Amino acid sequence: MLKQTDEMQQANRPEIRQVLDRLSADGYGWAEAELAMARAELSELKSKVIRAAVFAILGFAAVFCALVVFSQAGIAFLTPHVDGAGVAALIVGGVLLLLVMVSFFVMRSAFDWRTESIFFRWLGRRPGDGRRS
Repeated sequence: MLKQTDEMQQANRPEIRQVLDRLSADGYGWAEAELAMARAELSELKSKVIRAAVFAILGFAAVFCALVVFSQAGIAFLTPHVDGAGVAALIVGGVLLLLVMVSFFVMRSAFDWRTESIFFRWLGRRPGDGRRS
């Protein structure tokens, strides 16, 4: 078997400068790709937030009107069955408060956003378990 001399080994090794240049170019390319993915996710998130805000405003206005009507109807219906209008109003208010709490928890679990880029992973949830990344 032929042994390589030191000069032949030196010629076969890539220059450290070339390796560092290639590493730098690869790192820059990775960072550019990561920023492009983060921009795309931000654009998608922005459109989702705008759409959700429009529906939230419409829903809030409709629910507010319905709550006023149903509260008055509930109080009018319960007044003859309980001690008076005040007790009926407290019962209706408690039911509405319970409805608000249930709605809040359902709304919170309904918003799901799966992150792909490293930049936004700390904002979203992990795909497997529901905890924050």
